[in-house]
Formats: sequence, structure tokens, C-alpha cells
Amino acid sequence: MVANLRPGAQLFLVTPQFDDRDAFATLLETVLKAADVAAVLIAPRGPDNVSDTYQNDCKQLVPIAQNHGAAALTMNDTQISGRANADGIHLTGNLKELKDVTSRFQPKKIVGAGAIKDRHDAMEKGEALPDYLLFGDVFETGESETETTLELAGWWADLFEIPCVAMAGKNLDDVSNALTTGADFIGVGSFVWQHPDGPETAIMEAHKLLQGG
Repeated sequence: MVANLRPGAQLFLVTPQFDDRDAFATLLETVLKAADVAAVLIAPRGPDNVSDTYQNDCKQLVPIAQNHGAAALTMNDTQISGRANADGIHLTGNLKELKDVTSRFQPKKIVGAGAIKDRHDAMEKGEALPDYLLFGDVFETGESETETTLELAGWWADLFEIPCVAMAGKNLDDVSNALTTGADFIGVGSFVWQHPDGPETAIMEAHKLLQGG
């Protein structure tokens, strides 16, 4: 059964860079068993690394996410998304590409938009009617949890119906701050994978916080 995004302050998990696909697949399985996750964005192993390696990553990781009831999303390449049988695709390109992909793939597939620069960019991309907008940097190449991310996510969540994802940062306070925006989904990446007590503990802490604990 194809998973669907379920709005309402849920976890949106972004995969990290990794070297060993089999080892990471086992780790992802453990994390998804520990807490409810609405979606897993399978990111390439770096911002510019879209290749056969990424396609093979997606083919192995997509069913793991789906088996745990999470929507499995790939990035930018519609062919890879189709070959991996993903539930949808996350786009970081321009408005023209977003309009093209939404017209061709919705409602069968989830289409999300990221790389939002400012309010004007968000409104333009929102007019293409994606299934969600993501605010923040999924690759966390700089400060992943910034005032700009919080401001944009809070503004969007307060005024618009299209769900949004607010990327959190590297600790539980960052997750808590992202939650105050009212975003439908809280994006977690390095908070989970770099947690000193391990990813399983991190995802349980984040899930508890989202449940009001």
C-alpha cells in the first residue's frame, strides 16, 4: 500500500551521507521501528551526487520506509523515483520544473518542494500546488536551524493550507523550536544521526516531544 503524508506535527526524516548501504539499511530499520515517522526523504550522498549509486540506495531503502508506514521520497530525479517505486519526489529545482512534475505525477505520487529562498519564492512554488513545502536545508551544509527557517515556516503554517516541513537542527531544543512554528512536519536529520546516545534514542526523544511529552 502506498503511504500518504498525514498532516499534524509528525516526523519527516532525512537520511544522512553514508558509505555502507547495507549497514545503513539496517540502521534505518532500527530507527523506524523505534518511533512513528510520516516520511523518509532519501537524500543523495551529497548535494551534487545523483548517480547510479543514488538509484541503488533508493531501491534498497524505499521498501524499508514503506514497510514501516512512512512515505518514501526521493530527490529531483523522476526516473529514479519511478525505478525505486517511491511514493513521491522532493524537488529543489526551479518553478517550471515543479509545475511540470506536479502536473504529471499528482495525485498518484507525492510532490514536495524545497530550496525555498524567501516568502515570494514560497508563494510562487505554492501556486504550483505541491503536496508540501520544505523550509530549511536538508543537507545541513550550514546552520541547519536558523531564524529564517523558523520565520518562514511559521509564516507559511499560519496563513496557507498546503502542509509545510520545518527542518530542525542538531539538538532537542532545535526540534522544540521548529515545533513552535506550527509546521505540519518537523524535519530531522543530523539530530537523529549524530545524537550522542544513538539514532534510536534520538528519534524516540523527538517523537515524544511531538506528542507533547
